[in-house]
Amino acid sequence: MEENVILIAFACLPVITAMLLYLFFSKFAAYFGKILWLKLVVGNALVFLFLCSTALLAGEVYYRFWYDKTDSMGLTKAYWNWLKRHYHYNNFEMRDSVDYQLKLQGKPRITFIGDSFTAGHGITDVEKRFVNLIREARSDWEIHCFAKNGWDTYAYMDYMTKSIESGYEFDHIVLIYNLNDISDLMEKWKGILIKLFFTERPFLFHHSYFFNMLYYHYIAARDPDVSNYFSFIAEAYNGPLWESQKLRLSVLKPFFDSKGIDFMVVTFPFVQNLGPDYKYSKICEQMDTFWKDANVPNLDLLPVFEQNKSKNLVINANDPHPNELAHEIAAKAILEFLDKNMKNRTRPVSATTQAN
Repeated sequence: MEENVILIAFACLPVITAMLLYLFFSKFAAYFGKILWLKLVVGNALVFLFLCSTALLAGEVYYRFWYDKTDSMGLTKAYWNWLKRHYHYNNFEMRDSVDYQLKLQGKPRITFIGDSFTAGHGITDVEKRFVNLIREARSDWEIHCFAKNGWDTYAYMDYMTKSIESGYEFDHIVLIYNLNDISDLMEKWKGILIKLFFTERPFLFHHSYFFNMLYYHYIAARDPDVSNYFSFIAEAYNGPLWESQKLRLSVLKPFFDSKGIDFMVVTFPFVQNLGPDYKYSKICEQMDTFWKDANVPNLDLLPVFEQNKSKNLVINANDPHPNELAHEIAAKAILEFLDKNMKNRTRPVSATTQAN
């Protein structure tokens, strides 16, 4: 309702200012007589208002109906329109083009677990994300994707546990570990998220697509809590937070072993700012060492991406998520990793599958 009212109001403004311009030059300009400077000021002001109102309407229409890009954290109203256009969910309420079955279907089942990187944030065609590319390349595998934007370590661990309890049969689990999966342990970051998503905004910033876009671009550029997000992540891998994260992750391997589930990890780096001075390289090495010590096969994608420029791998200037090229590169590397590390085993086929 509020969005429609704003759109109607913005549509009326150019009409009103155009009428004022017409009335001024056709009827009222003569009343100013020889006071030319006043006539010039009023006339220019009306022209300025007309141009501004037209630009305002154009911006509102563009960001509401045509703009089709994501931002890094999903803050803008335009992003939620993008989500509605391009995220389509299956019977498991996961973004995918196929439905999933609870029971194993007689062929290797690879279940990818992750966050927005795995869900394909910013990828308009779900078939272009690495999960679906792997499915296309290996039709003899059953590929599932349990991934949601914003998931962290607690979220996906909780989902995996509940999936097992509900009767879902895992075979091979591939955890797509993102460096910000530790963020649910960061109390400071939780407070920033509350401020960003739950603080009441002025009416126009909340309901106008145009002003909402301007506002959050300003926040992303000027608010140190947002612009320094990645430095928060780097700090989290030192001290007590990292010890807590290690404790959580260390239970995964024994738990899956007890269930007869093969467990592997793919570590996704932040693909922005790649280069010799890449400041997250130590964290990637840290994670690789951790998984090796835990006897978990791990594919560190940083060496795979390092031969490319960051600008060629990100969605856009406002969204550093991996783009289609990055997903294509990742798919090839992950496919080779799976072929090398997947354990062979006999897979049961449900009675329903056999009947079909």
